[in-house]
Amino acid sequence: MIPHAQNFIKVLDKIRPSKHRYEVFNDWLVLASSTLYSTWKKEKSVEEEYLQIAGQYTASELDQLCQLLAITVEALEEKEHDFLGELFTLGGLSNERNGQFFTPFHISCLMAKLLIGEDYLEKKRIIRVSDPCCGAGGLLIASILEFKERGINYQKDVFFVGTDIDHRCARMAFIQLSLLAVPALIICGNTLTREIFWQRETIGYHISDMDYRLNIEKFLDLIAKPVYQEEEFQEDKNIKEEKRG
Repeated sequence: MIPHAQNFIKVLDKIRPSKHRYEVFNDWLVLASSTLYSTWKKEKSVEEEYLQIAGQYTASELDQLCQLLAITVEALEEKEHDFLGELFTLGGLSNERNGQFFTPFHISCLMAKLLIGEDYLEKKRIIRVSDPCCGAGGLLIASILEFKERGINYQKDVFFVGTDIDHRCARMAFIQLSLLAVPALIICGNTLTREIFWQRETIGYHISDMDYRLNIEKFLDLIAKPVYQEEEFQEDKNIKEEKRG
């Protein structure tokens, strides 16, 4: 196990011996994600959830829970990778009985390299990356590395969307992408039925003014749409005339 992951598990197991490691980790995900979200956006439901979980721990235990976030920050500062995803697997925190397995990060990096085509380099608009079953955000983080290698400013010109039905996965993705200052929207929901349980934007989304920029692009698309329709109509008309001739 990697050093940062070892330190994380060591602190995690000390926090509340009466609770299973799995339960304490779940509580930490709520506290950490709520803290990162509340730094820039206040929502009553998020604050209430935070207080409900925090009330179960002593001041000393809360300090140790804060240490876990500090370890996560250090791990991501040292190397941009899917730290929590790897920890989730190595620490025995995933639900293997339900077939929950995360893609190894080196495979995610290969997938990102294959999926991100050269067309992105030619676009002058916001690049959009979406993962409908994001886990802890491994593929999205791998995409970050690929954009950096291609000289694209992912903190400004790329919009990331991650969705997962497991609230723990959605929270892990939110924590990691928040700490990496990525403009992202993380959704806890069912991609197939389009049911949304909750969704949160990262602080990077706020800093990059992504909401305003996406609305501008939507407006530009609406303006350009009649032109596209006219061109398509003309193309269809030309094809029909050629067939008649």
